[in-house]
Amino acid sequence: MNRKLIKFISVLFLIIALIMYFTIAYHFDNDRHIMRILAKTDFEATLLRLAIYIVPGISVIAGVFGLVFTTRGLLSFVGVLEVFAGLLTLYYQGRSQIMNIMGIVILVLGLLFLLLVLLTLLTDKKETKVV
Repeated sequence: MNRKLIKFISVLFLIIALIMYFTIAYHFDNDRHIMRILAKTDFEATLLRLAIYIVPGISVIAGVFGLVFTTRGLLSFVGVLEVFAGLLTLYYQGRSQIMNIMGIVILVLGLLFLLLVLLTLLTDKKETKVV
């Protein structure tokens, strides 16, 4: 059952990647707070410029890895990356409510994905010990 939920959440990650790419692109053009950060050349501005590729890219990687692989270590790492993408989205939300909502959704799905992978790890260990 956990594996089916992991695959379902992985499909949601792929959908989120598509939504986030267009949301961040629109956000860059219309939020004054973000435009002020983009005018600088420091680390924060560079990370913000890369966010248009990082956040959807992490979601695509998490979705594809969740659908293809069953290695719990790799899936755990992908879950941690998705949590990072959610935190990055929340940090650069600016004044956009959609960025706030999507950041929370990404964060919750990443934590749920990580929890399901860990639960799968625990249940698989119990099944192998019994046999």
